[in-house]
Amino acid sequence: MPPAYAGGNLPPVAALLNLVALLAFFVKGVAGFGPALFLVPLWSLFLPLKTGIPATAFLLFLANLPMLALVRRHLDARRDLAAALPYALGIVLGTRLLLVLPEAALRRVLGGVLLAFAGWILLRPAAPERPPAPGGGEALRLALVGFSGGFLVGMVGAGALPFLIYTPLRYPKDQARALFTAVFALGTLVWTATYAAVGLLGRAEVGLALSALPGTLAGLVLGQRVAERLSPEGFARLVGLLLVYPALRMLGVV
Repeated sequence: MPPAYAGGNLPPVAALLNLVALLAFFVKGVAGFGPALFLVPLWSLFLPLKTGIPATAFLLFLANLPMLALVRRHLDARRDLAAALPYALGIVLGTRLLLVLPEAALRRVLGGVLLAFAGWILLRPAAPERPPAPGGGEALRLALVGFSGGFLVGMVGAGALPFLIYTPLRYPKDQARALFTAVFALGTLVWTATYAAVGLLGRAEVGLALSALPGTLAGLVLGQRVAERLSPEGFARLVGLLLVYPALRMLGVV
């Protein structure tokens, strides 16, 4: 168990939780993605994964609710549900592996996911100007990337990699952001409920998440203000570089 966490002794880690949340949601505010990519690996430096992941799920559920209002003009029920429902199912099934896999194995999987995502951010092409034509083929592709992304999230708490890669390659920025928000809103609800049902989310994990709300809100506000002055694409590439170290740390390379 990471030494900074003393069996639910919250005050010694509250400042660290908020510092990480500030960074994670600042990135979310500027680049539009990725708080779990920072919360889970950095919180795991002083929290066990099976404590930090449920706390992350609950915090993201709270943070996603107001974001639905911000993207409501670009929501599309048929498109969004085609990805959101399989994503939620993937979370439920991925949680089964979280329950049985040892901490070391979970860290290696998470490290691999982070490293792959960092590489994609650094190399990804520009977003398309038009979305794909609606239809059964696109719905099936959304279902596949949604399910596989949710499975990874349920297992290691971050890195819905197939969904995060596919969506910006196929949808313009505003529609991609709306799709992300709709899927993650339903996903974090199911994620939180699943962890509560299997006993991973209890009073201690809820307390950890609530204690990080000040850093969360401050990060979102700062990120939105900075986003008006920075290039989101350039900042996203900086985020990719920042993810390399926690990825290598999870893999045991450094």
